[in-house]
Amino acid sequence: MLVPTTNVVGSSSSMSFLHQYFILLKGHYFLFFSAFGVLYPVLSITLRSRGLSNTEISYINLIIPFLVFFTNPLMGFTADHSRRYSLVFNIVLAITTILYGVMFLLPTIKTHNIQAKIIYNEQFDRVLDFCASQEVATKCSSRSECGCSYQSYCQNDDLKFNFTFSMNSSNTRQKLNASIDSSEPIRCGVEYQVPINKYIEKNYSNLYFNNEKISSLAICEVTCSIPYYCHGIRYPRQTLYILLYSLLFVFGTNFLSNSITLGASIGFAALPRPDIFGQQRVWGTIGFGISALLASRLYAKFNTEFVYIIMFSITTITCILVTSFIRIHSNKHKQNNTTNDNLTNNEQEINDLSMMNPTKEKEKKKKISQFKIAALIPLLKKVDVIVFLSLSFLWGMSYAALDPVCTLLKPYFNR
Repeated sequence: MLVPTTNVVGSSSSMSFLHQYFILLKGHYFLFFSAFGVLYPVLSITLRSRGLSNTEISYINLIIPFLVFFTNPLMGFTADHSRRYSLVFNIVLAITTILYGVMFLLPTIKTHNIQAKIIYNEQFDRVLDFCASQEVATKCSSRSECGCSYQSYCQNDDLKFNFTFSMNSSNTRQKLNASIDSSEPIRCGVEYQVPINKYIEKNYSNLYFNNEKISSLAICEVTCSIPYYCHGIRYPRQTLYILLYSLLFVFGTNFLSNSITLGASIGFAALPRPDIFGQQRVWGTIGFGISALLASRLYAKFNTEFVYIIMFSITTITCILVTSFIRIHSNKHKQNNTTNDNLTNNEQEINDLSMMNPTKEKEKKKKISQFKIAALIPLLKKVDVIVFLSLSFLWGMSYAALDPVCTLLKPYFNR
């Protein structure tokens, strides 16, 4: 015989349908993971486009798992102790939205263009000599199929000219002659010499090339068709913006990760049986896929990164509103308290017995410990478990390197 509780919605209630089929809980997972799918995959790319290097982004991503490791239990304890799962979740998600919103409003880190010179080289004749980071030879060259290229804007006493060239890490990294003066080689990283005879002859075939019109002492600036793929030395006083980007990204991503745990707690606290949790949570996976695809299409149309933060903000605000109406069953709290009291009494009895037989108690604990370890060994022998752990490791290691810019921007390069 079922015992009615105050948490059960009556059949005459206008909200009965929503609670009976857990529509609000399904909507919660759909909206939250939709927001997750809109923004999280492009966060590292956003930092890169704002002027941070791959090395700096890697260090930032390295901090996040350790921070989540300490804050997740704290958030869980706060929600479990107060039984205000929805309130804690909404506060955390609101803070996340504000932090990411501020991050998108920060100015781009300013950098100079790469300074270069046309000089004479005994092996390659005329070469474009410059110093830049190691990423310059790999970023654009690996995406040359989708239109990424290098441009050099040069001038000397006689004329101004420009040309487009290509390069890669295997044939452009050369040791400079001792007589060549390289500007700030320590700060900029790798020294490059790119053969340019064929590019100049192709575009300026009507000009003399033997030091008569295009001098060997021409000064140039090197840029990329995708601006943030290669840049020179940063402007002064940019460290503050790098620090702000780092803090906003770290804390925003930490709170977003905490929200996943709190969302699971909301599901288990709102459902009468834990075995139907998967039927609600699957809507989060559906939302993630739909929103990620929709965001990429909108970005391809409007070509602005603010598409992501606008969609994220709208989705999180809607998610907060829906989550506020999810009903949490307070009777579970009473059952948990009764169970905890029974466990406390049982533990007290066990402690009393252990005081009388300390040797037997140590042997018992040792057997329990060995049993727990032995239970994990069979899992590691299963193929599906090994595949899951391997994919999780590879996904985590490669996540910061995801870059859909080639797919998204290819239509613009082909115009």
